[in-house]
Amino acid sequence: MKPSFNWLLIPALASLYACSSAGSETKKAEAKPAAPARLESTQVREMQPSKEVTLPGELLPWNRVNLYAKVKGFVRQVSVDRGTWVRKGQVLVQLEAPEVLAEVNQAQAQVQAQQANLIQQQSKYRASKLTYRRLLETNRMEGAVSLQEIDQAQSRMEADSALVLSAQESVQASKANLRSKQDLKQYLTLTAPFDGVIIERNISPGALVGAGEAGKPLLVLEDSRTLRLTVAIPEAYANQLGKKSTVDFTVNAIPERVFKGSLARSAESLQAAQRSMMAEFDIPNTKGELKAGMYAQVRLPVERSQPTLFVPRTAVVTSSEKVFVIRMNGDKAQWVTVDTGNTLDSLVEVFGNVKAGDVLVRKASEEIRDGQTVRVN
Repeated sequence: MKPSFNWLLIPALASLYACSSAGSETKKAEAKPAAPARLESTQVREMQPSKEVTLPGELLPWNRVNLYAKVKGFVRQVSVDRGTWVRKGQVLVQLEAPEVLAEVNQAQAQVQAQQANLIQQQSKYRASKLTYRRLLETNRMEGAVSLQEIDQAQSRMEADSALVLSAQESVQASKANLRSKQDLKQYLTLTAPFDGVIIERNISPGALVGAGEAGKPLLVLEDSRTLRLTVAIPEAYANQLGKKSTVDFTVNAIPERVFKGSLARSAESLQAAQRSMMAEFDIPNTKGELKAGMYAQVRLPVERSQPTLFVPRTAVVTSSEKVFVIRMNGDKAQWVTVDTGNTLDSLVEVFGNVKAGDVLVRKASEEIRDGQTVRVN
């Protein structure tokens, strides 16, 4: 019975030894430090690329004006209609206002009356002046004329001279009044201020119109031989618009055509409400293919005035706290706060405490902590 007991004890001891060895190996593995993570790297690149951005635009006429009546009157004749091409100075609408004509005639009569009064005063002044001079000649003979008579003649002459000046001023005032009345008479005829097309007509003969009346204009005149393509340039691109920029654009009415335009003028200031700068591109339109009021999709070339820094998009981390890249400082990861700008394919423009040639983690994330030991390829 004793040998049988020993044979049973040996397997138990072997099993216990094996378990003890396995536990010891596990503790050794846990105690050994983990190797630094190996990550893919990239470098900060300095570039000055040009790119195109697509922005909405609007085609506006070169000139556009709403025509209203300056004086109150009845419409006697309308010489144009919607779609009529007119020349500068051409008569568009003729009004009639009898009271305006009466005021002109009255002003003319006042001018004539004041001119007659001036002639009368000038005659009196000449007569009194001659009388005064003759008395002076006669006074050379001692005792021929009393000094009292000479003084009276001089006073009449000076008074008549003042009346002449007053009459002259009255004539000038009456003529100014006549010119103002004649101007009102001219307002009875509405003429075209520039060449263009009548795009709106809101009156008919016999209608009563007047100055200062609210509502629609009598006519709307538009010149679309050259169009203004207006584009709101966002603040991010306001300094990237070249002085001689040209753009390509399309309109929904002619989707198969690509039109071109050249930068003519810009506001050089941002609108407070939209935070954008208005720019205008002149578009020749002699054939009339484009219509004022159309919306356009504008492809605008933009380029920085000097080189800037670019990194892959995956190297930029946007967290709830900040936007940053992870730069390699030896074998340590360093978070560097940046601001982003333009995008170019898989690259993004960055601004911050980085420079060209800096080594970054290509696929950065918040899991790579600031100061963590890492290895890069």
